[in-house]
Order: sequence, then structure tokens, then C-alpha cells
Amino acid sequence: MRITFKIALLAVSCFTLPAYAQHADDELVITATRVPTPAERLPADVDVVDVEAALNRGVTNIADALADVPGLGVVRSGGFGQQTSLFSGGANSNHTLVLFDGVRLNDPASPGSAFDGGQDTLGGLARIEVVHGPMSAVFGSDAIGGVVNILPRRGGEGALNAQLDVSGGSFGSLAGTAGVDGTLGNFRYALTAEGYLTDGHDLVPERMSTHVGDEDGAESATLTGVFDLDVTHSFTLDLLVRHRESRADFDAFIYPPPTFNEQRADDSDLEISENDLSLGRLGATWRLGEHLSLNGHAGALRHVRQEADGGAATSSFEGERRFADVAINANIAGASVVAGLEMQRDDVDIDQAFATIVAQQDHLSGFITAQTDLDRLTLTGAVRVDEFEGFGTQGTWRFGASFNIVDAVRVYGAYGTSFRAPTLYERFIYFGDPNLDPEHGEALELGADARFTAFGQDEGVEIGFVYRTQEVNDLIDFGPLFTYVNIDQAEIESAELRVALRSLAWLAARASYVHTSARDGVTGAALLRRPESTWTAALDVEHGQFSGELSWRQVGERADQIYGNDGLYQGVGITPDYSLLRASATWDVSDVATVYIAADNLTDEEYEPANGFAGAARNVTLGVRLRP
Repeated sequence: MRITFKIALLAVSCFTLPAYAQHADDELVITATRVPTPAERLPADVDVVDVEAALNRGVTNIADALADVPGLGVVRSGGFGQQTSLFSGGANSNHTLVLFDGVRLNDPASPGSAFDGGQDTLGGLARIEVVHGPMSAVFGSDAIGGVVNILPRRGGEGALNAQLDVSGGSFGSLAGTAGVDGTLGNFRYALTAEGYLTDGHDLVPERMSTHVGDEDGAESATLTGVFDLDVTHSFTLDLLVRHRESRADFDAFIYPPPTFNEQRADDSDLEISENDLSLGRLGATWRLGEHLSLNGHAGALRHVRQEADGGAATSSFEGERRFADVAINANIAGASVVAGLEMQRDDVDIDQAFATIVAQQDHLSGFITAQTDLDRLTLTGAVRVDEFEGFGTQGTWRFGASFNIVDAVRVYGAYGTSFRAPTLYERFIYFGDPNLDPEHGEALELGADARFTAFGQDEGVEIGFVYRTQEVNDLIDFGPLFTYVNIDQAEIESAELRVALRSLAWLAARASYVHTSARDGVTGAALLRRPESTWTAALDVEHGQFSGELSWRQVGERADQIYGNDGLYQGVGITPDYSLLRASATWDVSDVATVYIAADNLTDEEYEPANGFAGAARNVTLGVRLRP
């Protein structure tokens, strides 16, 4: 396979490097307003995934790390390496904007500009911030349902720290991470190499006659570097680089039917032969005073995805994004203000055999975000204008307030607008329309959370509730003549309840329930792949050198494209619900060594996260981490 040798080299390098320490302020969230703010003061529904904790639970990739975030649906078309979609708050998968340290990751060459979360591992990351609700006023297009910001590791204290993480498990899976970081005077650095390979499992469900047990494996190798240099006490340069190469086997449904095509659906020759990402960004920050700074960045992003059959390419999608931005950060009379300009150019080269697209689009935007604390009240606001070559100007806004009734009880609310720009694919494919209008959203969010002393613990009980209602208009879909048109409308309501109990210093229980009603505003039909009910529950134990977790997640039945037991398409129907039970245990053998074991799908349930794609059977991961 194309990158097996690289992964082998990475596995060898893992055994030559010790582990490293990561220093981060886990209490501040930057994604919601561009201003570092404690999550409990933000008028938004925010979740933060601690990557170190996820790794200790045996979680190796971004998709699995995000799967337990309430209100964020993660739908994977099989195992690692397969197409994985994120549905935030019941909105479409291309309504979730994904960033890497603030850099837009959504693929410019994909038909809907959706982010594919199926190939990225966790080793080079520090945390993932998830902000639910419309955020276009802060980040522009695609942020109708929410924003996911993936934040990399940065240089820690000391001249040289290092990391080693090696794990293996079911389906012939092997993962390795090797990293170094540190601070040398005015220079901070973090460099991480990751590799993952698996034989995988058959993506075709056993219920289908086309299931023959053909394993669908995948490979991924990633290198991430983050560098910062204080040139003077007031001027800093920073560099971010990330490169990922991945591939995966996949299966196709029978089309045309077998009477016209003898090739079975379980075809070992079909593969995503390339699914690569390259990102580079150079930035500078100039501190003009105690309360004023100026920063700017410039860089490029490149996606390459190629599908092949028997080694011959059948389709390719190449997208390149070049970008530059400048922003001023000011603290004026207790109010934090960020104002900036962003420039972007997208180029795509798409070849699907039946159609090709070579197109380009320029994009210019300006924004202002502001936040102020008035004793117990926090107010936030954002206004943004985006101008796209080809279809004009879009304006969005968002305003919110968070009020602490008492120190441990608060209420918050926000109202805002959002949009998604039509993609180059939707505009210039032969069944597209260059004059498509953007999709537009408008949403209201209300929430409350509280913390109480109980069971002898300062925060023995935590309760949170969020309600959101949203309408999205001018949705792009196929019209009567099977061409892309602004024809659809979505009406979405969701409610989320979370409870956490800490009955003992070493024992905690948490649970959440999310109810979602996502319907076509014209026909009233349920929108696809959005369950009405999702439940999660977990027990966390931490006692001395031992920690463990037992978690359960139930995903309710949902509308989907249905494939019959013969593998043929049957139209829209209902995919059954499923429940997954997971357990993990971690033991700190010493100050520098940790071993962990994790077991997924303990009940060995047969399920389909997306109809026609089999979820993984019961599987086990065993690993070791070193941090001298």
C-alpha cells in the first residue's frame, strides 16, 4: 500500500522518543467570540474535548472523540478512513464549519463543501472546541449549525519534552504517535508524527446477500508542526504546518443491478486511493500596547481525493484554498473588540469521468466581534459582511447575553443569522447553476446551567438545559429538472438536558438527552440521518493511579436512504436505532508510563450508523503512553 512504508518508519521512530508534557489553559474558549473567555460566561452551548483524556480512554481519532458530544451527530459510513459527516444541532452536514486552529478545513472541491472527519487521528492535538448554533457572523459561510475548532499541541515548558503512544487491537489495528516539544529561549516548538493502519471490517452489513466478508482497511499518516518565535518583546512570528496522507478500501452498492453488471458490491479493488490534506500558515502578532495588538496570517490549504478501481483512477477532486487575514484586538473600557479583514481564493479541479470542473472563486470579508462583562452580565455581539465573486454580498449578525443569577446559576440566550455559499461544484457542474443564491439560516438559542453543593462535594450536582429553534431557507437541492436550485427549506428544533452527579470524590455519573425535530419546511418529511432522540450516560472512576469509564450511547431511529437485503436501493425509509456500550481503564504505572485498555461495542450489537454501512463489531484496544 502507498503509505505503509511511511507508517513503518513512524512505528520505529516511536520507540526512540520519550513522551512530553502539554501545558494549556483548559478553561478558556476562543472559538465562540475570537476572545479567550471562560466557557461558563459565554452565551452559547459550548463543549470542549480534552484530547489527553480521550487518548487515555483509548480513543484514537477525531470522529470517535466527537461522537459523545451531545447535540453533535457523527455519522460514519463504516470504519476508520470512510466518509464521516458531522450534524450539529440537527442542521445538514455541510452546515458544520470545521477549523484547524482557526483555519477553514471544509473541502472546496467536495460537492457540498462538507468536512470529512473520517481520517484524522488525535496525537498532534491538544483539544477540540465545539460551539453549537449559527456562527456565520464570526466565521462566515457554512457555520449554520455550529463550529468545530481543532487545536494543535504547542510548545510546553522546558527545552525538550517528548511523547510516545503506541496501541494495537482488533481488526489488525495499529496506531503510533511520536512527538517532541519545548521552549528554547524565545522559541517554542511542537512537532508530532502520527500513524494509523487497520485491516478493517466489511462495510457491507451481514444482512445483505452481497456481504462476503471482504475486509475494508485503511491507512493514515500525519505530521503536524507548530512554531512560535518572540522576535522582540512586542513582536511574534508563528508557523503552522500539517500534512496528512490517507487511503481506504470501500464497497459500492450494486448499480447497475447484477443482471447488467457481474461485479459484486463487496469489491476488494475499490479504494479511496488518496485522501490527502496539506496546510501551511505563517503569522505575526504585533503588541502595540497593553490593550492593543495587531495580527495577520497568510497560507494555503490543499485537499486531494481520488477514487480508484483496480489501481485505475475513476474520479478525482482537487481543491486549493489560499488565504490571508489581518485583525486588530483591543480592550476598550473593559470591552474586548476584534475587527478584521479576510481574503480567500478557492481553486478546484474535479474529474468524475462523466463531468469535469475547473473553476475559481474569490472571497473578501470583514467582521467585528465585541464582548463586555458588566458584573454578572456578559454581552457579546458580532457583525460580518462577506462578498463572493459571482453572487454578491452576504451580511450576518449574532447577539447574545449570559447572566449569572448567583455564582453557580446562570441563564443565557443568543439570536443570529447564518449562511452557506453555493459551492463551485453546485454552480459549475453541468446540472448546476452559476446563479444559485446562498442558503440562509436564522436561529434562537436559550439555555441555563447550575452547579450545587451535594454529597459533600462543592459541585456535587450539575444541570444544564439548552433549547434551540432554527429555520434555514433557500436550501440547494435538485429541482424538477434534476438540476441544482434553491428549492428547499428546513425547520429545526432541538432541546438538550445534561446532568452530572459526583457522589464521591472518586466517582462521577453523567447523562444527557437530546431531542431533535428536523423537518423539510415544504413537505414536513423528516430530514435524513438526524435521530429524534439520542441518549448518553457514563460512570467515571478516578482513584489513585487508576481511572476508568463505562459509557453508553443510544442513537434513535432516523430517516435515511434505505438499501434492501439484496443491496439494491429502496428509497427513503427508517433505519433502526442502536445502542453502544464502551468501557476503558487506565493505570499510571509510574510518573512517566501509563497503560490503558478500551473495549467498544461490548454487547456486539449489529448496527448501521448510515443505512447500508455496517458498524464495527466488538473490538478491543490496548496501548501504552510514556511521558518522562
